[in-house]
Amino acid sequence: MHSISDLTTFCRKTTGDVPPKLVGASTTVVGSKMYLFGGRLVTERRMVSDLYAFDLESFVWERILPFPDDEMPPARYFHSADAWNNILIIFGGMGISPDSDNPEDLCVLNDVRFFDLSSRRWMSWSSSAASENLIPKARYAHLSSITSDRLFVIGGQDLANVWLDDVHIYDLKTRAWIQRRDYPRHCGTYRSVAVSSNYRVRFPQEELRGKSSSAAPGSRFQYEKMPPTPDKFTPSESLHHLPYSAVPTEEYPSDVYLYSNYNFTDVKRELEVFSPQSGQDFNITDRSNAMQGSSFPPGLRFPTGAILGTHLIIAGTYLAHTYQSFSVWALDLQTMVWSRIDPGSALATGSWFRGCLWPEASKFLIFGNRYGNLVEDYNRRLLSWDHVACIDLEAFGIYQPPRLIIDVQQQELGLAALEEGVLADFEIICDDGRRIECSRKLLEERWPWLKDQRRKFVAGAQRALDTLPQNSQHVALPDISGSSDAEGSKSDPRLTPRTFNLSEPYPIALAFVQYFYALALITPLQHAPAVLSQLLVLASTYKLYHLEDLVKHAMHGALSNSTSVGVYEVATLCSCRSLQIR
Repeated sequence: MHSISDLTTFCRKTTGDVPPKLVGASTTVVGSKMYLFGGRLVTERRMVSDLYAFDLESFVWERILPFPDDEMPPARYFHSADAWNNILIIFGGMGISPDSDNPEDLCVLNDVRFFDLSSRRWMSWSSSAASENLIPKARYAHLSSITSDRLFVIGGQDLANVWLDDVHIYDLKTRAWIQRRDYPRHCGTYRSVAVSSNYRVRFPQEELRGKSSSAAPGSRFQYEKMPPTPDKFTPSESLHHLPYSAVPTEEYPSDVYLYSNYNFTDVKRELEVFSPQSGQDFNITDRSNAMQGSSFPPGLRFPTGAILGTHLIIAGTYLAHTYQSFSVWALDLQTMVWSRIDPGSALATGSWFRGCLWPEASKFLIFGNRYGNLVEDYNRRLLSWDHVACIDLEAFGIYQPPRLIIDVQQQELGLAALEEGVLADFEIICDDGRRIECSRKLLEERWPWLKDQRRKFVAGAQRALDTLPQNSQHVALPDISGSSDAEGSKSDPRLTPRTFNLSEPYPIALAFVQYFYALALITPLQHAPAVLSQLLVLASTYKLYHLEDLVKHAMHGALSNSTSVGVYEVATLCSCRSLQIR
């Protein structure tokens, strides 16, 4: 009997310029690439400043060679690496003393280095500060995260392994240290992780609560004569706006989540949220006591983490006397409930240590060696890159909600335009003969398939005009099958100049047209389970990827025992594997 978790995780051997075994290297995901920098070679006990790129789609490693005139950063390990505006930001770490040839003569660093991922060149660097106090002490094994164009450097240790209990903020636009604050907690990579996201999930239902449209349904466009059927208008209070992803703003910033666990025999867990404020300030909120659930993460050593949608992902090495594993957990930031991500048998054996998130694909990747020994490699702090395990987080309901194409007010205005028949010059004919009046121009702009069919229809009509006889005695030759007029150039026979026969029931067709006007799923009709299922089929048929994402998003939110069978069937039909597994 196989666990369903075996369907969510697979393991692959990596190829290309596979990095050697390292200690203290950094990994940073940008787009569909993961960048590995620095570390200490296990075999030679020598630090390096090598940079590698790993293709998350093909599982191929590539070593990025520096340009001869680049100002290379010193070799280091247990540094931090973050991404900002397609630039890799390296800070601190432990290196070799520049005045010594002895590889055991160590020093700690506090420099900020920049690698341009577009040009693949190390940029010239310089940093400033209004006062010396703002410049962080040299450190290693610290935490870092970027939000609101600011690099947060938290904790770490100095050369004497003394904890540095402070937070420093670096302005990435001005390249200056702008703030320092005491932070009386011991934070380091052995026990803690700090993460943020490039997107913030917004909840329009909460943001719009208490706000209502001033215009009555059916009167948004101020017709002199009210349409005769006011019952076809959707009241604003019944509209349902799904959560969506948005670029952080000053009003809705992306918070930094700092998770710590320590005292591994009797695990203590802490969660604090750093919220950027206007100017240079930030607030810290302790959410430790809010965490709940039927089970909690065990003590995880050298944890890694990420934010995906409304979940905080935490992963790390779990070592007990009789059991060892690489463990992955998720905290729902809305309910504050912990749940375990079961990777199945893929991680049951081998040595796995470094996890990273690929947010665009909703996948969590874990690097290691499937034939290694976890305990022996942990004792040497050894990181292997020979194999990668990929966990499909969407199968657990963890994913980034779709972004908006138009804002919420425009969505409602678009729906009103449909219901009030604004610029209606085209009709969708349903399979029961009922008709939906709409704008042909709007449908063409937002439905690429229909635009292409209209182009073929017009071209066919023009060809027909061109073949009309010049006089009554001229008879055109009939078309012969296989002639130059290929089948692909003919328009769909359901299309006429003023109508399109969709061959769907009226509720399905109406919900479909409502999507094109609102570019969202906001009406109660669109959220009916049977309608959602058919909208997913239409999205798959006509390659409407934004609609497909919206429908899957709505289905994840509405998934229950009563709807699971229908969701499974349509997800199978439309090859939506993650939704099918869930």
